[in-house]
Amino acid sequence: MYLYKPCDLEKRISEAYQQNGIIYPSQLDEEYIARKFDILLVESKFGSFAEYCDDLKIVALHHDLDSLKRREVFFHEVGHLFLHVGDQSKMTESFRFFQESQAKRFTLFAAIPYHMLTYIDFSKKRDFIIYEMQETFRVPAEICERRMDYIENKMLSAKLASICS
Repeated sequence: MYLYKPCDLEKRISEAYQQNGIIYPSQLDEEYIARKFDILLVESKFGSFAEYCDDLKIVALHHDLDSLKRREVFFHEVGHLFLHVGDQSKMTESFRFFQESQAKRFTLFAAIPYHMLTYIDFSKKRDFIIYEMQETFRVPAEICERRMDYIENKMLSAKLASICS
């Protein structure tokens, strides 16, 4: 893991968490994070979404989501609040796609933050690491796999850069 260097977004998320006293994986709870970041968290019958209403930040989560999917969707919607402005329904398809990609990336870093990677034993095999991430951070395996892919790609790039220089 010593070769792994977080990107700017990862650093910003970890710093925001730490400044708000979010240090442990057990604190990555939707209600707790919503309180810490002054987000009104509500249940919805009509789907999940994030919205600014004047100075109020709102995240609505569909009431039928299981706990793992609920957490993933929560972080995705928070990503929209922190990264985007505007009404997606009035945007071009390509710009909506761009914003969705950004929110998916945000989800990886918010659900499995850089400063909490120390709780994972990266000396094990990949399958065990993903299982441990899933158990520790209580998110779907797909999120853990994508986070692990990101980490491995960054480390490989760092190795290649050191070999080529």
